[in-house]
Amino acid sequence: MIPNIIHMMWFTGPKSRDFGFLNYLAVKIAAEVQKPDHYYFYYNVEPANNPHWEAIKPYVTMVQIDPPTEIGGVSLDYPQYQSDVVRLQKLLDHGGIYLDTDILLLKPLTPLMNNSCVMGADRYTNDRVGLHTTDPDQIASVANGVILAERGNPFIGQWLDAIPAAIKSDVWANHAVVLPFQMYCQDPSVFALQKVEAFIPFGFMDKFIFGNNDGDFARLDRAYSVHMWETIWTDDVKKIDNNYLRTEVNLFTRLFGKYAGEQAMRDKKLKVCVYAISKNEEMFVERFAASAKEADYVLIADTGSTDNTVATAQAAGCIVHSICISPWRFDLARNAALALIPSDVDVCISLDLDEILEPGWREDLERVWKEDTTRLRYYFDWGCGIKFKYEKIHHRKGYMWHHPCHEYPIPDPRTNEVWADTDMLMVSHHPDPTKSRGQYLDLLAVSVKEDPRCPRNAFYYARELTFYGKLDEALEALNKYLTMPEATWMNERCYAYRLLGQTYENKGDQWSAESAYHKACAEAPNTREPWVDLAMLKFRQCQWPETYAAAMRALGVVNRELVYTCDPTVWGAKPHDLAAIAAWHMFMQDEAIKHATIAANLEPEDERLQANLRFILEIPKEKAE
Repeated sequence: MIPNIIHMMWFTGPKSRDFGFLNYLAVKIAAEVQKPDHYYFYYNVEPANNPHWEAIKPYVTMVQIDPPTEIGGVSLDYPQYQSDVVRLQKLLDHGGIYLDTDILLLKPLTPLMNNSCVMGADRYTNDRVGLHTTDPDQIASVANGVILAERGNPFIGQWLDAIPAAIKSDVWANHAVVLPFQMYCQDPSVFALQKVEAFIPFGFMDKFIFGNNDGDFARLDRAYSVHMWETIWTDDVKKIDNNYLRTEVNLFTRLFGKYAGEQAMRDKKLKVCVYAISKNEEMFVERFAASAKEADYVLIADTGSTDNTVATAQAAGCIVHSICISPWRFDLARNAALALIPSDVDVCISLDLDEILEPGWREDLERVWKEDTTRLRYYFDWGCGIKFKYEKIHHRKGYMWHHPCHEYPIPDPRTNEVWADTDMLMVSHHPDPTKSRGQYLDLLAVSVKEDPRCPRNAFYYARELTFYGKLDEALEALNKYLTMPEATWMNERCYAYRLLGQTYENKGDQWSAESAYHKACAEAPNTREPWVDLAMLKFRQCQWPETYAAAMRALGVVNRELVYTCDPTVWGAKPHDLAAIAAWHMFMQDEAIKHATIAANLEPEDERLQANLRFILEIPKEKAE
């Protein structure tokens, strides 16, 4: 059975092209049509300032790799050749579905997944044969833009082994499309050959997809996908964008127009105001204002700066008002700023001065914001490798800020909220690490007292207590949060149990700590964080089988959720490091070397990891004793 895992890849280098809208569309359509259990996108270098690249990230697990530069002593000089090898390696290691980034799925590939390996015909020796034969005598090659295979499929391994000799033939792509067909002719059992219409229902000289013939539309009934011949149809492909999908009338838009983003308001231009509160933040003002320059207004409510914040902001074109909030609370300050925004503004974007809007934000906002929209959900990069959806862009009317700390915009009871959504990373956070959080604890205590049934601030208050080392108070607050009927989000509950475990450890109560970590694992077993915490506890206790088991359970989680409770360190070297150390103590030398090597490669600047690897390679456990 072929697993429902999708592999895509994009390597830059000689003969590579820009990552475009069509490639984003291919990723998005595959996610929505196939609904994979896992979706991996492999790359070597991220393109800078590319909105299409950023737009694919919510759909896939991004995996940065160094593509191979040779195979069997034969040089891989082009990104296309590197991709030809990597796709086979990933299918061999994991199994699943490989798709080129100009393959657009029409329907799920599920009916084909009971085979051990599947490929489709590419072209025929006789053009009059048509699309409907699998007779090897009529076929010249197979396509490698769609490949399905079980994990460890022997044909994929044999194909990999035969590639070096095929590349030496010096015929472009001979190893990719002719070689596998020759292997099929020698043994037709190696894969289930599909008719050309399955994956490539039209050739590069047949552009009927840009026409509007119903007969051509019917030809696609038996197709699983279409190949858009991106390297050949360059000029046609460059025309495709959201506007093209919404306005053109042809077979392509009949098939894929439904994947266009929502139409932006056409009857008027949106008026947008970016607004913020500030105090002594002159170091951030120019960067903040530059990122928001496409807004109609940039408004800052200054709360008493004694540095050059106000003058610098005004010089950068911001509208600055001075306000006084005493005693201090964030929600009242933001409400004061909101009240100063002109009433004819349509959209309000709330930022802190140490946050910036990403390039392309205005275009994407106007794309998704409709006439009845009141709120936008978008991606926010908090820093430290943590990215999640945020909700601080709202309509000018019908909203107010609530909570003294970790404030949040809430709708007036008379507001009928209508949400829009974008996959774009719209805002990123670039904080000053020296900035004090000293006022947060008192404000959170006020927040919990004002709204005792709010699980969000109950958790934030408990977490803040752990930051300040108030262990007994933290235990009380964490347990109170966990018993709240409103506290239902498993990721946050998991985080609370993890903090509970850390607090018990700090008090020297190992048994209660272990119990808390196990409960964290039970709350969110498909996240890495609690398993790594449990592995760390067992590591500190020198209980190596339990350390190894928990670390390997963590590494079994391959989907990283984009939520604020994520700990980026568990997606780096840490679980491999723990697995390596535990394996060494358990006389599992090969496993120890394997995970120590991965850990060292993931964090090459960490001298301890490099030293661990050298030690494990040189001193097996039995010699150490």
